[in-house]
Amino acid sequence: METKTSKYQDQLYHFKGLWDLPSVCGLKIVKKADQAIIIATDLFDENPGTSITEWNTKLAKELCDNHDINYQDLIYIEHTPNKDTKLSFNRETFYKVNFDISDNGFDNPQWEELTKSEVDKLLTE
Repeated sequence: METKTSKYQDQLYHFKGLWDLPSVCGLKIVKKADQAIIIATDLFDENPGTSITEWNTKLAKELCDNHDINYQDLIYIEHTPNKDTKLSFNRETFYKVNFDISDNGFDNPQWEELTKSEVDKLLTE
């Protein structure tokens, strides 16, 4: 499986999605003193399973638990890479997903679109 990498993806992350389907996304984690930024990249062509958007509450919890990230410190971003077509729905997008936090993890995702420069600023501040 060959995947295009970008500055928003450091590794492939394999997870069990809906109905335990093997799924994969790109992953970048940046830990700072008072926050942790997770960028999950949807890999449409390489992912045989569940999309990150459909699984975001469970994926965010799994990543926080596996990487010792406090739920309150999380900035979770869904990244869709540019698919190099003229169709507007294939453009590169970034969405910060805000969750309601419970003892068991995350609920009620709410998406807020970010620009590439806003994401870059979060990563470098």
